[in-house]
Amino acid sequence: MRFLSFLFVAITILTMTQCKSGPKKTPSGYEYVVVKKGSGAAAKTSDYVSFAIRIVGEDGKVLQEILDGPNMPVMQIPEVMPTGKEANPVMESLVGSMVGDSIVLTMPIDSMPQAPIDLQNMKFIKYEISVKKIQNKADFDKAQEAKNKEQEAAMKASMEKMPAIEELVKTTLADYKAGKLETQKTASGLKYYIVTQGSGPNAAAGQNVSVQYYGNLMDGKMFDNSFSRGQAITFPLGKGQVIPGWDEGISLLNKGAKGFLFIPSALGYGAQGQPGAIPANSDLMFYVELEDIK
Repeated sequence: MRFLSFLFVAITILTMTQCKSGPKKTPSGYEYVVVKKGSGAAAKTSDYVSFAIRIVGEDGKVLQEILDGPNMPVMQIPEVMPTGKEANPVMESLVGSMVGDSIVLTMPIDSMPQAPIDLQNMKFIKYEISVKKIQNKADFDKAQEAKNKEQEAAMKASMEKMPAIEELVKTTLADYKAGKLETQKTASGLKYYIVTQGSGPNAAAGQNVSVQYYGNLMDGKMFDNSFSRGQAITFPLGKGQVIPGWDEGISLLNKGAKGFLFIPSALGYGAQGQPGAIPANSDLMFYVELEDIK
């Protein structure tokens, strides 16, 4: 299940400073500005560039952001840059970039084939890019191999937990339906039940949270879970990149907390549902584990 609202890749510039250079244009004709210049070796052919990204509407509203973390996008600088319809202005703007560079790329809406309806009333959006890491192919491959081994170990550990989680979900749902579960309810209609308290303060809006989840329909059918993939999802809390019930529910937890969220349809996927997974107007139950807060 995908929780992000947009499929666009976008970048983060947390502090805007005086421009170090005037506007430039990518080979495919898109305007960009290097807002802040970094240092070190410049990205060259075959290098992998990791970057945080944020997409901002014409009105200044943040539409999506992927900050520094495990889901941070990575692009390899190709020997031959794609042209025409295959051109990638984000990739083009990264050629010659350095760690610490902050780049703002302007993307006219009329240049996007089949732009989402939410963007069609805008003239442009801006990709704000912050270069975090540049690796040559050998270093990237080595790091990727280590990451794959780590993910395999995490997946194995998660899969070993699955039977206990499935049993906990089954018994908790039965208790909920029987009125035996002492849930707490918020003004929005969200209900929650804490299985295990964590430590420290609750997650706050704007922080990046990493969450493992097991999602059920109220008839007991599981529609998606992260445990079988062995990897938590990471997202900025309170930014609308997940369903409203998650933005609210995860804010009720602290690091290490485990619990259940009972989410009414209006705070979930509403009348549209999720084709093939979640019927329209479905209430949902999630078992969640808040692994980290940054």
